Amino acid sequence: MKIIITESQLNTLNESTRKKQDLCATFSNGHFFCHKIEKMLKPGSLGSKKNLINLSKNFFDRVVKNPKYFNVVILTPENEKYQERMKVLEEFRDILKKYKSCPEIVSDLNKDIQVLPKKGLQMVVDDKNQYSLLNRLDTHYSAKSYLLTKIILDNNLESFLEEKGEEKVNLNNLSDDKIIDLITTHVFDDLYVDDVSEYLKNLLDNDEIFRNYLFGALEYSREVGNEIEQDFFNRLRNKYGENKVFEFSGDFGFVDNFGVDGVVVINDIAHPIQISSQKKANPKVFSYSSQYCKPLGYYKQGNNLMTYERF
Repeated sequence: MKIIITESQLNTLNESTRKKQDLCATFSNGHFFCHKIEKMLKPGSLGSKKNLINLSKNFFDRVVKNPKYFNVVILTPENEKYQERMKVLEEFRDILKKYKSCPEIVSDLNKDIQVLPKKGLQMVVDDKNQYSLLNRLDTHYSAKSYLLTKIILDNNLESFLEEKGEEKVNLNNLSDDKIIDLITTHVFDDLYVDDVSEYLKNLLDNDEIFRNYLFGALEYSREVGNEIEQDFFNRLRNKYGENKVFEFSGDFGFVDNFGVDGVVVINDIAHPIQISSQKKANPKVFSYSSQYCKPLGYYKQGNNLMTYERF
């Protein structure tokens, strides 16, 4: 692990106009329960549960892309935004080919380029037909924990534990195993996708406080993430040169599926990079790590900006 940028080199974020909200603290009852879920869904934390993280991502992706309740568009070759995203995907592939890096990614990119014209890309849009922050829900562990806790409290789902012969349940005292049992049995099931979609839609339409908290958290993380990414890209360009750093981050692109925010060329080797506000246990792009592919992760820790790679 190496420190590549010190805090003095980093543009300071303006926190006076934006403050991160502790969503779990908004519950008068159940806030400890909510924090336990948050810890389990937070990638890289000691309490995180990989299977639960994957389940939550897949489930909420289906919830928000449920056309019965949300505005979902499919980007196809006839759409200008599709063409923009496809061009970026091809650029990513061509950079890796030029530097003879990551042949496995190149192979998968070629498959995507062949399949996407027929498959398209699903995206949730708002009432103005613009990109919706709901597209970010499936990977936002705090927002998911907030929504899950509200679902369980509002629908009295903890009662199923009492039916198993337990005494009156205190959610805040549940063990991790019982929390997982509760969530996977009564929420993360194909049978409940429509129910949760309808519930979420009603909350967004009729509960202004919930809506402001949820979208506020999603917007906050996007803004902070974008600023951190831009600082990284600027510093990397200063260090390695404008023509050695390629930026692919942004809302909802085809490259997102590979967990890649950009590419930096160091000593004539192209490294796909993933940038985040904190170190991740196993960034998606690291699954491609090999003798011929050296993805890098970048994150901020304390007063320093750090880089790491798969061991």
